Amino acid sequence: FFFWPHELARWSLFVAVMLSLFVAISVSLNARARLGTAVVRGLSRTAGAVMVVGAADIVGEVDNWRPEGGHGTGNRFMPLDTVAMGPGPMLMAIAGLYPGLTAAELRAPQPLPFAPAGGWNYHRLLADGVPTGFVALPGNELVAEHPDTVAVVCDGTSLGVEFADGASHECLALIDRSDEAVANPGLLDPRQFYALSDAAGRVHIRWSDGVPEGWTVQGRLIFTQLPHVKKPGSGGGFAEMDDDFEF
Repeated sequence: FFFWPHELARWSLFVAVMLSLFVAISVSLNARARLGTAVVRGLSRTAGAVMVVGAADIVGEVDNWRPEGGHGTGNRFMPLDTVAMGPGPMLMAIAGLYPGLTAAELRAPQPLPFAPAGGWNYHRLLADGVPTGFVALPGNELVAEHPDTVAVVCDGTSLGVEFADGASHECLALIDRSDEAVANPGLLDPRQFYALSDAAGRVHIRWSDGVPEGWTVQGRLIFTQLPHVKKPGSGGGFAEMDDDFEF
């Protein structure tokens, strides 16, 4: 190709500028990669120090910021599992056994805070914290909305609950002690179930058209957690014919 002198000068200047820019970027990237490696190495030498290094602070090979033998090094990858974005497993304080539960026993436990959605909490359980203990339940959005909820271990027949095997089993009544009817009995909903205490302080888990004279509202039943009970003789033949089959 033939270039006029002024065109040749212009192209020469353009090439020189691009080469200078390329060299400057290469030097900068190499310097930042060395800085990232130095920061991570410094972490291993600093006892008791915690530093957070963002991705923007480290440029270069991926292995520059990973500890030796860690996830993603040497073509080896840890099995990872992410918590679903929703209520985590719940550790519920047990108020006592029903029937026979008293109002004082129902009010006694101090519930543990629920974990944030998509995460978990750490608890250090002391021997005298809740003498009646705790029970772990799957995360539930309805329960998460009522943090002052405790569990009552109930005999199924005492609640009128029937099971597939015809026997009685323990179940968990989750009682929200912060329900509005506790402070204002006139707000009791006759379509809901409540933990009501009589004049002697005995708790009754039931529905009622109103609060009997001398009785008080201790909390509202959110729901009752049942164990999995299989019907005797079920499970043979076609699954669709099983009473316990769920689509």
